[in-house]
Amino acid sequence: MADKTAKQVPGIYRHPIGDAMVTVINDGFLDIPFEILRGVEQEEMHACMRGAFWTKPPRLTVNAFVIETAGRTILVDAGGGSSTIYSMGLLPENLKAAGFAPEDFDTVLLSHIHPDHSNGLLDPDGKAMFPRAELVIHKDDVAFWSDPALRDGRVPAATPYLDAAQALLTTYRDHIRLIDGGEVLSGITQLPLPGHTPGHSGYRLDSAGETLVIWGDTVHVPEIQIPHPGVTSEFDINEALAAENRRRIFETVATERLLVAGMHLHLPAFAHVVKSNGSYRLVPENWAVAI
Repeated sequence: MADKTAKQVPGIYRHPIGDAMVTVINDGFLDIPFEILRGVEQEEMHACMRGAFWTKPPRLTVNAFVIETAGRTILVDAGGGSSTIYSMGLLPENLKAAGFAPEDFDTVLLSHIHPDHSNGLLDPDGKAMFPRAELVIHKDDVAFWSDPALRDGRVPAATPYLDAAQALLTTYRDHIRLIDGGEVLSGITQLPLPGHTPGHSGYRLDSAGETLVIWGDTVHVPEIQIPHPGVTSEFDINEALAAENRRRIFETVATERLLVAGMHLHLPAFAHVVKSNGSYRLVPENWAVAI
């Protein structure tokens, strides 16, 4: 019998977008209970997972992305790091397998400050994992997570993450660039999608006539939230706004037939969203051998 501790091949996948190259870097996974999701009946959520031949609690794939464009090497999110939970922390070894070293990165684009996206920016000793990178974050996320008043527990969805957020902001304080939507770098635009956190954002890459939308945490559980975009979670700071912006980005990418990538879409993590029976359906990209 095969060794149950054995791993798959490295979790990486390359996809050209015009003149740019985008590489998915898998950081592991995170299992969540159905009970933290709301918006439809529990039985409907279970039915969605059974329809995907998954009978366990939802499993969230955790991804980061590397964009190589115009002489720059850019990381979009950084996974959870080894300190978050046992099933994450694969980013360093998978970056190495893809041919990248931490010193290669001049920019990190952060979708938002949550442990499974930002803890990987720190090494096990709490130092900057990407020492020469500028960290780009929406200004509203930094303002929110920097607010000392949150320590009184007034926002329960934020309380468990305050120490990790403070460690990140302190370590990178001299390398942070705050933005409020618009062009971040040539060909890359920040797309504010607040709700999950106040500054939650996606990023749009346009290159040589092709487009990719990396939508951050727009979707946590694709099997459920694609057909039911109103489903929210206890991770959301503002659930109603998160659902509203999920529907908005779904409508945009479906209408414009834009390729999307997500931090919690299963590998290879690229897909299209199409309208279906009054809602939406995800069409994952097939694994392509040739780049």
